[in-house]
Amino acid sequence: MTNAVTSVIAASASAVAKVFVIGLIGYVSAKRPRPVPILPPHAMNSISKMNFNLLILPLVYSTMASAVTPEKLGSLWFILVSGMGVICLSYGVASLLGKLPFFRVENKTDFDALRIAAAFPNIVALPILIFPTLCEFPVVYNGFYVGEDGSTEAEKFRSCVDQSNAMIFIYFFAWNLLYWILGYPTLVAAGQRRQNSENSLSTTEPHLPVDALIEHQRESSCDVSPADAEISEVEQNQSKLQQAQSTNGTRNSIQSFLHLFANALKQTIKSPGFIAMVLGFITACITPLRDALFSPGGALRFFGSAMESLGVGSSSVGTLVVAASLVHQTKDVTLSDGEANNAINECDVTEVGIHAENTPRTHANGEERTSTSGPAHQHSKDLRASMQRRRSSISQMSSKAIAAIRHRKPTIRMHAWFIVSRLIVSPAIVCAAIIAMDCGGVLDGIPDLAKMVVIVNAGLPGAQLIVLTLKSKGLSDSASVVAEVYIPSYLLSVISIAAWASLGLMISLPSDDG
Repeated sequence: MTNAVTSVIAASASAVAKVFVIGLIGYVSAKRPRPVPILPPHAMNSISKMNFNLLILPLVYSTMASAVTPEKLGSLWFILVSGMGVICLSYGVASLLGKLPFFRVENKTDFDALRIAAAFPNIVALPILIFPTLCEFPVVYNGFYVGEDGSTEAEKFRSCVDQSNAMIFIYFFAWNLLYWILGYPTLVAAGQRRQNSENSLSTTEPHLPVDALIEHQRESSCDVSPADAEISEVEQNQSKLQQAQSTNGTRNSIQSFLHLFANALKQTIKSPGFIAMVLGFITACITPLRDALFSPGGALRFFGSAMESLGVGSSSVGTLVVAASLVHQTKDVTLSDGEANNAINECDVTEVGIHAENTPRTHANGEERTSTSGPAHQHSKDLRASMQRRRSSISQMSSKAIAAIRHRKPTIRMHAWFIVSRLIVSPAIVCAAIIAMDCGGVLDGIPDLAKMVVIVNAGLPGAQLIVLTLKSKGLSDSASVVAEVYIPSYLLSVISIAAWASLGLMISLPSDDG
């Protein structure tokens, strides 16, 4: 028993150490040599596209075509359902922990972005690098092998790698579907909310003509308005309209969800990864074609071998890109989150003119205006003088507030909340759920390797796609916050992934008595 536990821990530590070394190389390559590093910022997008289209897609196709058989499709439903469940669980855990006083994030845009990042882990680049290393250890490939007796160690190793990669890509399908249903709409809404907020800051009352502001202050300072009756009638009509809308609220919500689900399904089906997956399934179901592509000496073996060779480097390149992106996607910022909020609060002083100073205004010829029409004109004169003095300062404060929004750093509570929810609480709940279902017989017939894939994916750090989406929606400030939060979470994930992988192997590997 002690030897088995030691082998499990050694396998997990070796797999994570491999990821750490490759990530460290990518991180250093993004900084050195100066001034032009090996992985410069302008090359990240091109390298990422190249890796996905030329390396990962061949890996998806070759893995699905060679590892998945019609007999094994029936047991892969667990991966699909578990993937959706784990993502929803992670989102819920991050949302609930984010409401606690110690973890509360005041900025709603950052809160939305970070809980989406906590829900959607990096489930391609890291797992397809971790599992091949795990499968190198006899305790792993012997424990997960379900083929014929008498197979060689090389065949068991190859089966372990192919099966784990196939399950990872099935998991990715669930990830992709939920991203379009939950992740992307949330980030789009955050971007729209930020744009509306900045538009309101840039079009506040101080930017209107002074005469219009004075007229507005006159109207707002009246205790009794002739239009009170009309306003009351409008409010009554609005109340009736809200009541009518509430009766159709459920129907509209269902229609909105169905539309969102249909769009998510459409986007998922159109994605190149899904197309490669489907082509792999079709190839796997046509036995002569599969044998010709992937069996030694097959007529089309040259093509299958080319796909496999291209896919070999995808995981390493992906990890290099992820590590380099952590360097390039963070910015040098000077304001903390609290300082930014203070600067924004300075711009909330929109009641200009209410406390106007009683300073007389003069003509261009130096003569002072005199009051000829009573207190109303005197009030207008005082208000005009105050508005002209303050309009420039308020405009500057608006610009300062917008700049403050764009220059923020993640707080300690952000780091703590994200790490606890993403790397500790969510995978702990997943492990507990799998143990409970396994003991209850719910998972009878489910491959043990599938349980391991679900556990490891539950404890991975956030996906870089979240940062890219935030940037594309004009939320560069939140993208910088998420990227900076990612750095310590990726560093600590070296320990957490090793721990959860060790626990996952202990949970999923069959015991001596089967």
